[in-house]
Amino acid sequence: MHFSQTTIMFYGLLTLMSIGTGILFINYYLENILPIQWVKTKSTEIADKNIYKKIYSITWNKHPQNIPNYMLIFKFRNCAFRNCKIGEASDETSLSKSDAVLFYHTSLNGKVPAKSANQKWVFVSVESEAYTVTNFLKKEWDNKFDWVSSYRSDADIYFPYGLLARTKIQSEKNYTKIFLQKTKNAAWVVSHCNASSKRNEYMQEMNKTIDVDVFGKCGKNCSYWNDDSCFNDLSKVYKFYLAFENSLCEDYVTEKAYRFYQDGIDLIPVYRGAPNIRNILPEGTFISSLDFSSPKELALYLKHVGSNESLYTSYLKAKDKFVSSLWTQQEMMQTLHCSVCEKLNSGFKRSIKLNLTHWILEKKCHIPTDI
Repeated sequence: MHFSQTTIMFYGLLTLMSIGTGILFINYYLENILPIQWVKTKSTEIADKNIYKKIYSITWNKHPQNIPNYMLIFKFRNCAFRNCKIGEASDETSLSKSDAVLFYHTSLNGKVPAKSANQKWVFVSVESEAYTVTNFLKKEWDNKFDWVSSYRSDADIYFPYGLLARTKIQSEKNYTKIFLQKTKNAAWVVSHCNASSKRNEYMQEMNKTIDVDVFGKCGKNCSYWNDDSCFNDLSKVYKFYLAFENSLCEDYVTEKAYRFYQDGIDLIPVYRGAPNIRNILPEGTFISSLDFSSPKELALYLKHVGSNESLYTSYLKAKDKFVSSLWTQQEMMQTLHCSVCEKLNSGFKRSIKLNLTHWILEKKCHIPTDI
């Protein structure tokens, strides 16, 4: 087949245009699209300067006993900053080379390692001060830590057990039917039977006035004791749930409260724990032991609410206007690692130098006075 010179020139020009367009697209992709996909952060300028220049090392002083190994194999792919790596120290030499060292609260009862210059030490705890304060009272820990990761609202890395949001979806539940099908009073699922909050003693006093059925490791079986299926089953026949914390500490509001703001759990939470609970949970969605002078007085009020359909369902309707999201253990660990990496990149410094002992004791846990 023969082509005219004009046809050959036309196809040659078309080929050159295609190559040119491809080169332009590649240049545009490299200069505009790829950096956006790589950085994906609000702190773009900081990330641009540091993400390629330095890889930060984050190390656990000791492997947290309750954290599975796979949760520490973390690649930072979904973090604002991706230029960090994580590991576990095999000896003091490897520990000394880390930019940040994480200390879980249970690991502070051993030898205090040497701290390298410019190294950041992070105290990590999701437990209340009542169960952590004895671990770090050695003088060798004084002024060692730089940041704190905690459920407390004044922590450098704030991580509450759950979050509440108002929902715009109008509930179509038949609240009368829900009320009428309930035949039992109060339920309680518990694994730690003798807590510092004396919650077991408080429950026993309530039980003299209103029936309280106990499930979990300290009572009857309820499927898997810490699974939502257990609470879904209980909500079909029980009116109230005792959301009693193991200690009475400010900001210490655990999944015991947050889980009852999930759809399908039609129980009124009866809360005993954080003294600032009114600043955390929405008014009218729960009953607080703080409003009563004794377990008997609280139990009498529950009997009153439980026998009044209008009053009882008003709590459920108010609660159903909110929805909670509970963090999984893996999400908590991922967020912790991402936050530490971000702080290393931004050069975060506290306005006041951290004294961990002072910080821990600043918000003291309360000794029960209502039992």
